[in-house]
This record gives sequence, C-alpha cells and structure tokens, in this order.
Amino acid sequence: MSRLLGIVLLYALMLLAWTGVGLFMLLAPVRFGNLVHDSFGLLPRVASADRGKKLVLRFIGIALLAFAVHFALAVAALVRQGG
Repeated sequence: MSRLLGIVLLYALMLLAWTGVGLFMLLAPVRFGNLVHDSFGLLPRVASADRGKKLVLRFIGIALLAFAVHFALAVAALVRQGG
C-alpha cells in the first residue's frame, strides 16, 4: 500500500507543478520571464510594454495547462481500466 501511495503522491506533485507553473506564466508573464532571466539567463528581460514576449509566455502557460489536463485525463482513464 505504501508503494501505491508513493506513486499517487508523485503523480499529484507532477500535476500540481505543471498547473502551478502554467498558471504563473498565464497570470504573470512579466514576473515569470524576469524570474527565469535573473535565475538562469535563458530568456531576455521582459518589460511591461513587451507584448510579443508576454504573449509567447502566455501561450506556453496555456500549453502547460493543456498538458496537465491531458495528463490528468490519461491517469483517470488508466485508473478506470484497472491497470
């Protein structure tokens, strides 16, 4: 039973992480872009007037949320099958 609980917690953690990052990108793209820029230097700095960069970050956030929904539905279908 403890192995099953570990697997369930792992899947729940993955789902919450994808959902949290996706919502953060969707709701605060400037803050997320600057956080990634300051932490890793992967993205250029995002200003409030940068509509294109904010739009790209929001689309990536929507894609992460869609992936989280797909993941949840796939896990639910797997549980319904019994395997």
